[in-house]
Amino acid sequence: MHPTIAELCRKYHNESVHTEHVTALALSLFDKTRARLKIPGADRRLLEAAARLHDVGYSVNPLHHVEASAQIVLQEGVKGYREKQPTLIAAIMLLHGGKLVEAVRHPLLEELTDSQRDRVLRLGAFLRLADGLDYGHIQNATITDVQVGRKNVEARVASPLFSHNLVRADRKADLWRRAFPLEIRLVPDESGARPLVSADLPPAEAARRLLSLQYKTILANIDGTLDGSDVEPLHRIRVATRRMRTLLQVFRKHLPRESAEFIDEALRELGRELGPARDLDVWIDFLRTDAARQPLTASRLWQPFLHHQLRCRYLQDATVRRSLRGAHFGALRHHAARLLRAEVPLLLETAPANEVLESLARRKFTKAARRVRKQAHLRHSNASAKLHRLRGMLRQARYVGEFFAPLLDPGDRKLTQRLHEVEQDLARIHDIDIALEEFLPEGPTSPRALVQQLLKRRQRALDDIARAWKRLGSFYIAAHN
Repeated sequence: MHPTIAELCRKYHNESVHTEHVTALALSLFDKTRARLKIPGADRRLLEAAARLHDVGYSVNPLHHVEASAQIVLQEGVKGYREKQPTLIAAIMLLHGGKLVEAVRHPLLEELTDSQRDRVLRLGAFLRLADGLDYGHIQNATITDVQVGRKNVEARVASPLFSHNLVRADRKADLWRRAFPLEIRLVPDESGARPLVSADLPPAEAARRLLSLQYKTILANIDGTLDGSDVEPLHRIRVATRRMRTLLQVFRKHLPRESAEFIDEALRELGRELGPARDLDVWIDFLRTDAARQPLTASRLWQPFLHHQLRCRYLQDATVRRSLRGAHFGALRHHAARLLRAEVPLLLETAPANEVLESLARRKFTKAARRVRKQAHLRHSNASAKLHRLRGMLRQARYVGEFFAPLLDPGDRKLTQRLHEVEQDLARIHDIDIALEEFLPEGPTSPRALVQQLLKRRQRALDDIARAWKRLGSFYIAAHN
């Protein structure tokens, strides 16, 4: 007796929240285009099975899960599908991941007849594209409308919070463009945004969604960081790294301890390695502003000093490449993917939620806000280390407020905004202190006017902190005192 799809998913601890969403996306696109593409309605069952099982082998072999998933279907069969159909299902599954050139040359596809292979490629196009639409593994992409024209198909997709889903899906539409004569266009739909977390979610599922968003943000910005032509991808990786570490702390009681601790340490190391490059990006952006540059251009010290700063940033590229291509980052990716796609789904199956997410959200935000209140005296310090420590507390509280914004009351959401205002002023001071303590003492002598300008900016930022702290509002802080 062959197992059902549901039995296979349970047996291999499938990440069903992802595969069911991919299935819904694939079938939605199939239903709206099938007639125009002249695909038999009976093929819907094959596509559904392939979509629901496409990652079933992840817990067996994460690195080669596409092949492992297909092998499970071939070896175990699927109840309700005739003798040859599991082979077609497995072949469709093989097309959802990896490079298309390699996927279509898989021995299993080459053993098919021409008609079977054409059938598999056409159905695989739906699965491959739908899988790209949930690249973030947060199930927030929705096909809101499909228009089938004479020469193309236009699909409107809402993907709030993670627009890279559409970028990834467009890349994975390569099989569609090979299998069908109609071009497909994915058009962003800004309407219909919905929050990532809601009160009915188990804490572990909320952790999975929130962590997945940050983890995939890191992966989505690797190529841009390595390219180096734009400073923003590196900045986004640094922010996502910090956000992931905050989430691991917030949900530490709801995640496997060993994996969470390994990932946290790996993220800390990644942040340490990428930090100097990002600090130099901020510094050089400042040096290139008219306000900074114009008073200095007449100084004979200016050009040698600027050239040295640019040279230092260029040399950091090697560290960035080594970090993002190295074994440590590879281990981080392996452990993070295993945690989010295998360990947490298994935890959700076996361990019932023992805490309501809404109460967890309020408790964590209250605790973070209280920490800020207790260390409020640090804002009067002139020491960079103390100000930076306060900034870290503000940032962490702000992150918690943003993570749980849909579950917090309006006062807490307002407090989150006010925390950010003070944090931004402290960030300006931190950037200036890094320049004064690290960048200026090394290399060619800096123009005296530059030092004076930085000291004046630092004092203005200190004054701004005093005003921003008043705007923070005793009413909101008192609510968490």
